[in-house]
Amino acid sequence: MKLSAYSLLLVALMVVIACTQSAPAQTFKRVKVKGGATLAQIAAGGASVWARASNGNPYILKGKLFVLANSISLSQIAVGGGNALQADAVWGLDSSGNIYKATKSGTSWVFSPIPGVLDFIAVGIGYNDSCHPYEVWGLNPAAQIFRYNFCVQNWDQVPGSLATLAVGNSDIWGINGNGAVFRFRFSKLLFYQVVTAPTLTQITVGPNGVWGIDGNGTGQLYQYDNDLSFFGYPGLWAQVQVGGDGVWLSSATDSGQIFRFDPSTRFLVLIPNQFVSISAGSGGGVWGINSSGQAYGFSTP
Repeated sequence: MKLSAYSLLLVALMVVIACTQSAPAQTFKRVKVKGGATLAQIAAGGASVWARASNGNPYILKGKLFVLANSISLSQIAVGGGNALQADAVWGLDSSGNIYKATKSGTSWVFSPIPGVLDFIAVGIGYNDSCHPYEVWGLNPAAQIFRYNFCVQNWDQVPGSLATLAVGNSDIWGINGNGAVFRFRFSKLLFYQVVTAPTLTQITVGPNGVWGIDGNGTGQLYQYDNDLSFFGYPGLWAQVQVGGDGVWLSSATDSGQIFRFDPSTRFLVLIPNQFVSISAGSGGGVWGINSSGQAYGFSTP
């Protein structure tokens, strides 16, 4: 970790300045859900935005409205891998850990069962070979790691165990039960520990790099700087998300107040709003859910 006393002071000053410089022209705007359902999750991908209602039903954004995609009840939905040339992959889990893959049939969506049981799933773009047009990864209840193989239409187990993982920008990172950080090497098909990393509880990967939140109770933000080191930023943060529209954070001390990291100034810019969760897609924008289960999408004039 590269964090000198001078750097810590400088970054702290930047945060103080940025907190007084909100960006009124950059706002989150309410997006309604057809039928008025409250939301528990938003998953922004590369080419689409999905949501999961409080009753588990999946919704998809059409125009300026979330509409019901299917009556299945899910406990998690994962979306990603889409771009101008291909649609997003859409996967989900139900409360029993059963796995589903969504495909469009005419104007409706079908959620087809996939073999296996997972309690976590993540989806991103795939670049590496014809058997992985998307990177679809999961963790089972025993913390074992699986990668979906589209050629055999089943899961390949990857050695090791993780408590959570992140998929983005064709990069795979994970955290084990002790907060140790791992990165997947496609050349070896193995996870390797990043021994210079701090202990983390959250990690996110995307076009704007790899970011995480400290696992020792401080809530400090860390950025991977591509030479096996992590750079720390002070503060107490609840969530960090990385996508095509930058790095976004919710504060742990201000009831979920939202900040955007400005890479040109390295300031944390206040974007007035308070959310219980945020989602940043590689091309699907930035989204938040407030304490009433309402959806908000970020927009600029």
